[in-house]
Amino acid sequence: MPGLSTHLHVLKDRLSSLARHPLALPALFAVALVEASTFPLPPDLLLIPLVLARPRRAFFIATVCIAGSVTGAMIGYAIGATLFAGLGERLIVLLGGARTFDHVLRLYRENALGTLLVAGFTSIPFSVFTIAAGFHRTLEPLTLLSGAIMGRALRFYLLAAVLVAGGPLIRRLVERHLAAVSIVVLLFLVAGFVLLRVLS
Repeated sequence: MPGLSTHLHVLKDRLSSLARHPLALPALFAVALVEASTFPLPPDLLLIPLVLARPRRAFFIATVCIAGSVTGAMIGYAIGATLFAGLGERLIVLLGGARTFDHVLRLYRENALGTLLVAGFTSIPFSVFTIAAGFHRTLEPLTLLSGAIMGRALRFYLLAAVLVAGGPLIRRLVERHLAAVSIVVLLFLVAGFVLLRVLS
């Protein structure tokens, strides 16, 4: 029976080969869009190997990720504003339930832009916040757009900058342990869910 190291090696190979695929950038845009609007699959899982494979294009790759995420944020807003009674409610149940949603609405009432900045930068499921933004009648689309751009840019440009600034040594180190890094990213996502549960 294959051990953990074998599974990690397979995962690393798959992520690395995906990063070199001709459709890797459109896939990154799509993953970032989905993460910000419906299902919380961290785009970092694809962003990291893409930057490792093409370090000279790191900030362009991060920009594609940001663009996908901001587009997804606006879709999430539209779901909250117009489709909440059907699709929106189902997604909220999947992403943490009514208590979590009510907590996010309270945060918006206290500081909408600050809430979006924190949500965009951290591992807290961003789609909960974008759907809630559309449902929250007093929150303007421009506020969502500003918060999403700033929060996502801070997160993804910083990640790209760290990988580039670290030079070949840090890139080789991350690439060698890419599967373990991906698992850590997923654990941060789980921690984001737990944090929302604890705070709500």
